[in-house]
Amino acid sequence: MKTKMFDLKITDQALKKELFKAIEKVFNHGQFFLGPEVKEFEKKISKYIGTKYAVGVGSGSSALYMALKASGVHKGDEVLTSPLSWIITSNAIVECGAKPVFVDVRNDLNIDPDLLPKFITKKTKAILPMHYAGHMCDMKKISKIAKKYNLKIIEDAAQSFGASLDGKKSGTFSDAASFSMNPMKTLSGYGENGVVVTNNKKIYEKLKIMRHAGTTSDPKKKITNYCLESSLNHKMDTLNASLLLVALKKFKTKLKIKNKLAYYYTKNLSPKIIKQDDYLFKNEQHGRYVYPIMVNDRDALRNFLTKNGIETKIFHIPLINKSPFYQKNFNCEKTSNAERLIKKIIILPLNEKLIKSQVEYITNKIKQFYK
Repeated sequence: MKTKMFDLKITDQALKKELFKAIEKVFNHGQFFLGPEVKEFEKKISKYIGTKYAVGVGSGSSALYMALKASGVHKGDEVLTSPLSWIITSNAIVECGAKPVFVDVRNDLNIDPDLLPKFITKKTKAILPMHYAGHMCDMKKISKIAKKYNLKIIEDAAQSFGASLDGKKSGTFSDAASFSMNPMKTLSGYGENGVVVTNNKKIYEKLKIMRHAGTTSDPKKKITNYCLESSLNHKMDTLNASLLLVALKKFKTKLKIKNKLAYYYTKNLSPKIIKQDDYLFKNEQHGRYVYPIMVNDRDALRNFLTKNGIETKIFHIPLINKSPFYQKNFNCEKTSNAERLIKKIIILPLNEKLIKSQVEYITNKIKQFYK
């Protein structure tokens, strides 16, 4: 039985009609840049997450870079972050002229807040937690540390749309937070998309200027390209926003399906398997981007699953602090637990098109491997 990691084909005819209808609406009004759908999308995102403001941008990468820069991260600053993430988490820091300082992770694959004070210096400007796979970082501890040392928090919430802790959504624990909405994410668009959320009006106003190449309108001179700072084009196009509005209507159902599949994994996987779900907080909703497990014989298990038609993935290899650019340009901190865990992680299929029998097949094959 073949099972794919991600199945991005659109086979639902009703969904296709809805998407084509949304596209046609944009074609008819012709506002392809920052049209009404972008504003509607931003309004609905801020309402769902629970922030005052949301700014739609062209990608999750742009979103994180803009969130950092609009929050005041600049040349000479240091930002504490995890080495266990996609490279953009740290690249965005570097593009602001700042230095990423890598802090080791806990066994749940998220940054270890107990280690943060050790790395705080006079140059430290912010903490950048990344919610790995959709599992919330320990934001209570991180928030206390940030408050004590007067640091900014910028959440990399690329993998955690829909996640929450104690009733607060991912993206609401920080000065600003970035989300990615590419086709693989749980809230998935049909191309590169991102959004930044914040409750801070100054950050919001800066984000809007940054999004449009650092320009705004001069109300006195009526000039549309009145440049206030150097920036690039980070705009979300209206077509993508129109498609995301369709995806947003179906998001709760999609997350519910993925939750059920994840629950089946957690309940039925071999007890020899360490699951990220073993570390969930009491009042946490996981974002269900993917389903990570950790095993000692990772490569052997992956090969066995592949032979049985089950696609798996290994994310974020090598660790960011082990990448050539960072080894060459930065004095990277040792992150021994991340180095240990990166050799164990397997990502199992978790998409809304999977059916229960496929997940049963995967869990049975893993049990068979360990007999």
